[in-house]
Amino acid sequence: MSDILSGLNQRQREAVIKTDGPILIFAGAGSGKTRVLTRKIAYLLKQKKTTANRILAVTFTNKAANEMKERVNDLLGEANYVNIGTFHSIAARILRGEKNIEGFPSDFTIYDTNDTKKVIIQSLKQLGIDPKILPPSTVMHYISRQKQKLILADNIDVKTTGMYMQEKLAFVYKEYEQQMRKNNAYDFDDLLMRPILMFQNNPAIAEKYRHRWDYVLVDEYQDTNPVQFELMKHFTGISKNICVVGDDDQSIYGWRGADIKNILEFEKSFSNASIIKLEQNYRSTKTIIEAASAMIKGNHHRADKTLWTEKQKGDKILHKECARDFDEANYIANEVLKSGKSPRDFAILYRTNAQSRLLEEALRNRSIRYVLVGGLKFYERKEIKDILAYLNVLLNPRDTVNLKRIINVPVRGIGTTSLKRLEMFAMETSRSLWEAFQYPEEAGLHRSAKNQLRKFMDIMIQLQSKIQTLSPAAFTIEVLEQSELLSQYQDKKDPELLEKYENQNEFINSVKIFESFNPNANIKDFLQDVSLQSDIDQWEDTADAATLMTIHSAKGLEFKHVFISGMEDGLFPLERSRLDPKEMEEERRLFYVALTRAMEHVTITSTQQRMRYGQLQKIRASEFIHEIPAQYIQKDIISRKKQYKIISVPSRQKKAVSKFFPQTEPSGKRIVITPIRPPKPGSIAVGDKVKHKMFGKGKVRSIIRSSQVLLRIDFDNGVHKTIAEKFVEKA
Repeated sequence: MSDILSGLNQRQREAVIKTDGPILIFAGAGSGKTRVLTRKIAYLLKQKKTTANRILAVTFTNKAANEMKERVNDLLGEANYVNIGTFHSIAARILRGEKNIEGFPSDFTIYDTNDTKKVIIQSLKQLGIDPKILPPSTVMHYISRQKQKLILADNIDVKTTGMYMQEKLAFVYKEYEQQMRKNNAYDFDDLLMRPILMFQNNPAIAEKYRHRWDYVLVDEYQDTNPVQFELMKHFTGISKNICVVGDDDQSIYGWRGADIKNILEFEKSFSNASIIKLEQNYRSTKTIIEAASAMIKGNHHRADKTLWTEKQKGDKILHKECARDFDEANYIANEVLKSGKSPRDFAILYRTNAQSRLLEEALRNRSIRYVLVGGLKFYERKEIKDILAYLNVLLNPRDTVNLKRIINVPVRGIGTTSLKRLEMFAMETSRSLWEAFQYPEEAGLHRSAKNQLRKFMDIMIQLQSKIQTLSPAAFTIEVLEQSELLSQYQDKKDPELLEKYENQNEFINSVKIFESFNPNANIKDFLQDVSLQSDIDQWEDTADAATLMTIHSAKGLEFKHVFISGMEDGLFPLERSRLDPKEMEEERRLFYVALTRAMEHVTITSTQQRMRYGQLQKIRASEFIHEIPAQYIQKDIISRKKQYKIISVPSRQKKAVSKFFPQTEPSGKRIVITPIRPPKPGSIAVGDKVKHKMFGKGKVRSIIRSSQVLLRIDFDNGVHKTIAEKFVEKA
């Protein structure tokens, strides 16, 4: 027992030994929350409060779950028996574990964001709706929000929604759900919603999971959405033993459904709750902690707590204001280069992924190694997606999205025309596309395509017979060889093709590694693990390279020196956030997260001019910088005496010029793209009727002025948009 409690401060010890009833642990940045959670699991088992398989520990990323498993294993050697996983993986286990439940298939495929978007596009096409009028991303966001509120497509009365666009969205939602059912597929929101629906429809199963666990521990509780809250409430309905750990000051996922009320109103949701605050920071210098703490007090909706540290004072935060966006990138790269430190000591954070381009160029020009988190992920590369598609279809033949992907990969002479005939035949005969593939003559395929399709189906049926007899790795190799996916890139002289071949081999390695850690797992378990990977799960922190990532991706990580780039009004905070106080508070929390990733040094960079929306804009430093008290920050402006002459260029040249601008710091006269100047701001007022080329007529609800004038418009067709003034005119 002394080993379990050793090295803990007083508050951490209190959090570990308090076991029964609802417990909320406010864990500030760098306060050792993972240590507390893992020690708490060990304490429960050592005190014989319960057995390992009666504990459920839930977090948000596989990386965090694996770290928790490793730490518990170091303490007890029993981690394999404790239920530790992400919300999505735990929910998927429940859905797969309950067999033959009507309406809840256990052999489903999990569709990632790209696959989901394909189904949405197909649904729009089926309904004859133009994706330009109703973008797939808008539909995806709408469907996600409905599912997070447990609103099913069949429960929306499209005739009473009252607004044209809402009716369209409801129609697409219904069509989307029909397509997903045909494909026997679930999206990420389904994984969380479906267990609750299963419990509502099956009282016996619901009762089973009320009694399933004696203790439930939840990490990053501030990021839970309403569905996740309902799951945790259900799991602890009998025991009442729920321990949640989180920090409302780091709640930064409201845009994807997270509800900060879950943590701020924990005592209302769970009666007789105990509250413990972990306020000692072990990560950052005193200057960083006091600066971040002072800044975050600008938020009104937060719990009362004060982060502190025994670490040294450390250097002041440096704010570097550069003349141009490429100056900013060059400055950051130069600082990394001349520091003499390992590249892995540095993280370069930004608000949006689009900011990475100039930063990458500046690092590459200086031969500085870097890792881009959130770029093209390994499992999203074409050659890897092809393998995953084969595996998914072999497990779930109703998976039309993946079946259409592989039918002509490698090329086998089954083109678009043949596929359309097969799809039409499937629809006319009420068959799945997989079933239609078994009747090529009836579908009207010509001889060559018919023979190739038969050959394809023979291979697939033969492979299906081996799923249960081969290990995941052996089965994957068999699929690669029989499908000829491997040979299409093997022994090629083209370096790009050889790289694809190497990636295929790396995929086999990933299956073998998974197999070694999960000896009883099958290929279905591996596919589920892959489908639930996040950006940060694929980041290797062992590489000697600087890390580039969005601030959202950085939460939970730490680096010796952090650069926070693009700290400008309109970019951070985002322009649209000014219209909503709740969004502004979330932007401020995001800045707090960025500051508290740093152990020793923070450098904030901003620019006086930045190329945005195809034009060079004058901008000012973010208001968040001014919320840091003067004693914690040092400001340094890089001025440029010689300004570049800005000249207009014909629109036909803009594409060619922008391709090369700006690669390096310009010298002398340089063409810069500047579109036609917008009308003088202020000509449109709140309440004015306006019209837009795409969205039609509407009324201005509010106006925001920063680097440009933005109008919040309620359009007559039900669309609500924030649009730059220059793109509308008075009606």
